Amino acid sequence: MSGGADSLALLALAVAAGCDATAIHVDHGLRPGSADEADVVADIARRLGAAFEARTVRIEPGPNLEARARDARYAALPPDVATGHTADDQAETVLLNLLRGAGLDGLTGMGNGGEAGTRRRPILGLRRQQTHALCQELGLQPLTDPTNADPAFRRNRVRHELLPLLDDIAERDVAAVLARQAGLLTDEATLLDELASLLDPTDAKALAAAPPPLARRAVRRLLTAGQAHPPDAAAVERVLAVARGQATACEVAPGRRVARRRGRLSVGPAQGITFAAVDDPHVGPIVVGEDELQARIAELGNQISADYQGRAPLLVGVLKGAFVFMSDLARSISLPVEFDFMAVSSYGSATKTSGVVRIVKDLDLDLSGRHVLVVEDIVDSGLTLAYLRKNLLARNPASVEVCALLVKEGLQKTDPDLRYVGFRIPPEFVIGYGLDVDERYRNLPYICTFRPDGDS
Repeated sequence: MSGGADSLALLALAVAAGCDATAIHVDHGLRPGSADEADVVADIARRLGAAFEARTVRIEPGPNLEARARDARYAALPPDVATGHTADDQAETVLLNLLRGAGLDGLTGMGNGGEAGTRRRPILGLRRQQTHALCQELGLQPLTDPTNADPAFRRNRVRHELLPLLDDIAERDVAAVLARQAGLLTDEATLLDELASLLDPTDAKALAAAPPPLARRAVRRLLTAGQAHPPDAAAVERVLAVARGQATACEVAPGRRVARRRGRLSVGPAQGITFAAVDDPHVGPIVVGEDELQARIAELGNQISADYQGRAPLLVGVLKGAFVFMSDLARSISLPVEFDFMAVSSYGSATKTSGVVRIVKDLDLDLSGRHVLVVEDIVDSGLTLAYLRKNLLARNPASVEVCALLVKEGLQKTDPDLRYVGFRIPPEFVIGYGLDVDERYRNLPYICTFRPDGDS
């Protein structure tokens, strides 16, 4: 319970309904004075006749702050906690999921909950103005969280910029439309889940013969079991290719692969191999295999071709690491393209980014009015890319987008704003497929970890 209008309305309605209500306030310690808000919430809970508990979580500074704070908050709460999400929150969630490229399940937004051991959202049908009106009628003064107006958080921009713009364009209340659509799509998603549950996701022949929507759902169920996050669409399609006999195995995530044997699919650990041709003890287990690289690059090429239809993108390769990736990517783009190269360094011969950026080689072409697509091999802190983007935007291009083959999870010190991403990988130093250590290993056909000490 944050003390905002929505959570206060939820508590008041729960008490009025005769529930044995306990208000739980979680302090993330992210704002000065946040600890004092617990006293305010405790006082309101006593006035309403509810119990109160205060809990504290610690959030380390860094990227994805909003998501990490949410995860920490829910970890501190009971699994069946009731939350004060409203129809407006639902509309924002649908739009955010749409912007992330979600499919049907993402467009269902947040469910009402109620199943045993799951979070409940009993006021999901109410609007935000209704919770404020109820607080006013009861004489409750909601707390105001200043971070709810901070445009650094994407949800706030959806709330304060995108939804008002959509209302103006549509000349109607778009949040109500989105919330209603989420409910309708939930029914359809539930039906598809029930039908897909009849399909054995380890039966390659059955998967190959099934309607694609059901086959995809069955594969997602197979890959999600025991995992914190569901697979992306590309991983699902790779598994279906294995089921159809187009490949014998594929990697679905760092360290995980799906293989077909005697008509059955199985999920297991990816097989770590070394570059036997050089028998180098510094070459570690594969992170992204050769087949997986080429399949994903083909997908990126198709996506870029569709997005740039009618335009000729200028591919700007960041030397030297991106040259292999750029070569394969260019051949996957079914449009006229031009090429130029920059060399921007922040590594030297070290295995950690130095944070100091310098241009080693500049572009030869004029960017004025051009649609520039920067091709990067790997994004670590994001500082080099932020510098490069700022430098290129100063040259008056029509647009600047970024296609990064790899993004190391959890290392970004700034939002890299990537239009196209090949793979998100753990924060390990990797080599191969253009990536090097002291100019070695660029010719490996896959991406693998680097063992500084040559350990086995």
